[in-house]
Amino acid sequence: MSEANRSEQSRRRPADSQSMRIALLIDTSTTWGSGLIEGVIEYAKSRNKNWLFSFEPRGKYDDMLLPDRWQGDGVIARVTTAELAEQIITRKIPAVNLSWFRYGTNLIPTCTCNEDKAAELAVQYFLANGYRQFAYCRSTLRPTYFDRLGAGFEQCLKDAGYRCWTFETDESFNELDSEDQLTALGDWLESLPRPVALLSFDSIQGRMITEACHHRGIPVPDDIAVLGGEYDELCSRVSRPPLSGIDHAPQFVGFHAAEMLDKQLSHKAQPVRDQRLPPARIISRQSTDKIAIDDEMIAGAIRFIHTHYSERLKIADILSEIPLSRRALEIGFRKYLGRTPRDEIRRVRLHKSLELLCDTDWSVTRIAQECGFDPPELYTRAFRREFDATPTQYRRNLSHNISVPHFS
Repeated sequence: MSEANRSEQSRRRPADSQSMRIALLIDTSTTWGSGLIEGVIEYAKSRNKNWLFSFEPRGKYDDMLLPDRWQGDGVIARVTTAELAEQIITRKIPAVNLSWFRYGTNLIPTCTCNEDKAAELAVQYFLANGYRQFAYCRSTLRPTYFDRLGAGFEQCLKDAGYRCWTFETDESFNELDSEDQLTALGDWLESLPRPVALLSFDSIQGRMITEACHHRGIPVPDDIAVLGGEYDELCSRVSRPPLSGIDHAPQFVGFHAAEMLDKQLSHKAQPVRDQRLPPARIISRQSTDKIAIDDEMIAGAIRFIHTHYSERLKIADILSEIPLSRRALEIGFRKYLGRTPRDEIRRVRLHKSLELLCDTDWSVTRIAQECGFDPPELYTRAFRREFDATPTQYRRNLSHNISVPHFS
């Protein structure tokens, strides 16, 4: 019996009659990759799937291919090469692509983070911190990649009336942290206006930016605030200062990718559609810890809110610390942030609560109290207005039990 026939016979087996062999061609060296794998495993456990997983330690830029004689039932992979896509398509193996690459479009279903939503979230984050000058750094390790994150970031800024300075890659950049890369990045960074909010393609590129800034003596975040296009825990810690990033909710993506593969293995009549899921949040670290407003009084008022948000904070408390009239305070906030001081207090409290919902198992009541909502019922109402979900629903979303809402 030929390899193709054996593979086809394997896929005709009833999904629940025996174990299924699933190949995970996903890197294990990043927070994104390991989170994807955890999400896949969680789906299999929660649905009592008798899946056996084939995977091994891999780096982010390793070439991943199926072994020539592999006889499994399905594949969940970061399809980053035409060779892997051809393998999957030629062998007619049920599969899901987790990558932003478009290899196998219309033939291999995709489940990944929505690039446009990630770009919008970055713009909202920077604008909320007072930035009005922006830059984007493409990946120097993928010069031929069509960068939809960067395109979305630039378009979102253009729609809001802002320019974006962009670092264009060079195909000669093929080594991480080479002197040529650091020199070129440093020259570009020195040419940018100050202060500037910079989004990098990913956390690896973000760490290279902070390294180049260090070499040139450019203070981060005082002159350049750096946000990684994804969040990686190790890259964040290695970076000086620690790097902020966009949380792509990899466990959530992995869970839904496994669900998509399961539908294929179960021979569902309906075609499996692509899913591009919104990111969960911005994980803020020191690389973006800056209020970019040239009015020191208003900047001081914002810093006061960020420090005292958990208290029973009133406008009078701000005015007792900052020598401004109530009217001047209101005008300044509307000028620089486009919202009132009261709105900013609520915004800071809500986004601090997101961190606690994601990073702790605290009760909603405790989170409400820690974030200054009194009584706690105010927290649920404010959260629903802002995110179109209750705090409990949001937490369940990250636990993969229901579909995630689109957060603003």
